[in-house]
Amino acid sequence: MSRRFFALALLLPLAGAPALAQSPVPTATPTPSPAAGPAPAPTPPQMLDLRFLRFKISAGDLPSAESILETHRAEKGDDAEALLCLSWLARGAALLGDWPAASRYAKEARAAATARLGNPPVFENNSEAQYALGTAIEVEAQSLAAAGKTPEALRFLETSAREQEKAPYNLRARIQKRRNQLELVGKTAPEIRAEDHLRADFASLQSLRGKPVVLYFWWQACGDCKAQAAALRRVIDRYAAKGVTFVAPTRFYEDDRAAEREKIAKAVAETYAFPDSVAVPISDEAMVRYGVSATPTFAFVDRRGVVRQYLPYRMTEERLSAAIDELLK
Repeated sequence: MSRRFFALALLLPLAGAPALAQSPVPTATPTPSPAAGPAPAPTPPQMLDLRFLRFKISAGDLPSAESILETHRAEKGDDAEALLCLSWLARGAALLGDWPAASRYAKEARAAATARLGNPPVFENNSEAQYALGTAIEVEAQSLAAAGKTPEALRFLETSAREQEKAPYNLRARIQKRRNQLELVGKTAPEIRAEDHLRADFASLQSLRGKPVVLYFWWQACGDCKAQAAALRRVIDRYAAKGVTFVAPTRFYEDDRAAEREKIAKAVAETYAFPDSVAVPISDEAMVRYGVSATPTFAFVDRRGVVRQYLPYRMTEERLSAAIDELLK
């Protein structure tokens, strides 16, 4: 994926990241009368809205982003927003290929997030720390891999996964996503054990050996998933006739599973208009194992059951088609 893509992504709200408060709009200063003497020099606005930091990163200006965080810390201390932005600096340095800085910021963010969460960690009402911790773990692993230390990166992620085995779903899935990006391609696709399912009965991936399989992981309330639906349906219509099997795993995100099951069924029928041949297994375990911290996520599995591509993001119809063409070769 290009640096330009990630730079643009930094301008958008990050999944799981708490929204920052809007900066107050300054009011106009009345023009003084001539008798009042010269007007005082205007006070420059304070950069308390830390979205400016992300804008600087998206422009490739890491020094200015560092300065914004420094100013914020001087004014407000190491608060939750400062922790979030520290993790953004780690991600931004990785984007720019400044791996020493990325590693340094990631380690600092991980230590600060761990301290804020406490021991044992309390994730409730600590969304900033949870998000920063996930980002820090991902960037530390990226930094190790960029230095040619992929085995060390995988060991670090494995250790992190054990340490966070009781963490909320999204944090666990982020760690697994990064592991998958480093090692899943070329390996047998992890099995999917369904807790429930809709439409076509789903036995196992093993039962689909001999067929190319496209796994589409999604969430019924996800905006990107809804936007993906039309292109995906056209691809299914075109490639199902060529022997490609499509499976659309999801999970329960809400406590009221009966109500959410109805929402999933409605999305399958109306948003996607999936043919009956598309199985929809519902499995929390599979969504974590495939690292579905953001939806949609795709895995392309060949006839031998081996993952050929793992792509945790929304795709154009052209890219989807190209990935499936590779499976059919």
